[in-house]
Amino acid sequence: MTTTTNPLIRPDEILDLGEYERRRDTIRKSAMQARALRRIHLGPNATIAFENRETILYQIHEMCRAERLAKPDQVAHEIETYAELLPSSRELAGTLLIEFPEKEERDQRLRELLGLEDHLRIDVDGVRSKAVFDKRQIDVERLSSVQFLRFALSDEQRQALAEGKNVILLADHVGYRHETKLPPEIVQALSDDLTEIESVERG
Repeated sequence: MTTTTNPLIRPDEILDLGEYERRRDTIRKSAMQARALRRIHLGPNATIAFENRETILYQIHEMCRAERLAKPDQVAHEIETYAELLPSSRELAGTLLIEFPEKEERDQRLRELLGLEDHLRIDVDGVRSKAVFDKRQIDVERLSSVQFLRFALSDEQRQALAEGKNVILLADHVGYRHETKLPPEIVQALSDDLTEIESVERG
């Protein structure tokens, strides 16, 4: 079966293994900075790391390096797999990490947090969007500690992001009620990401 490459990541953006190895330190440093800029804590036990093209390109390169993938169909498969985590120009996308240090507490709390997918929102200048979780990760017995999610954005919300208006992440689950305001530098980074994705979508 032929793998269809995601249009937001081109195969020619993936360096061959030798070239990536030579440039890896520089690429890794920049990607880690991009990740840190897009990571926000929501209460003491939840973190959302928003993704952009740079962080996804880095993950693809690292997987190809680790698995020694060089054939075009292998690289195309990795692009298709990881590009699922990319936002479009009309949404934010990221990874939700739920962390409890002790195993017993973790198991109990993840069971108690079932239904969180209905209680996580982003508020952009007073207009809220509900998080959309990947249904493939929803368990009937307990919440997975790693969740991929998206927040659809209206034109009004996108404009508010571009203008640096207030952005708040909030959870109102009975077992986890927290909210946090995104600092201006993260708001700016997310707005820039939407602009970049829109440019790529237009070709």
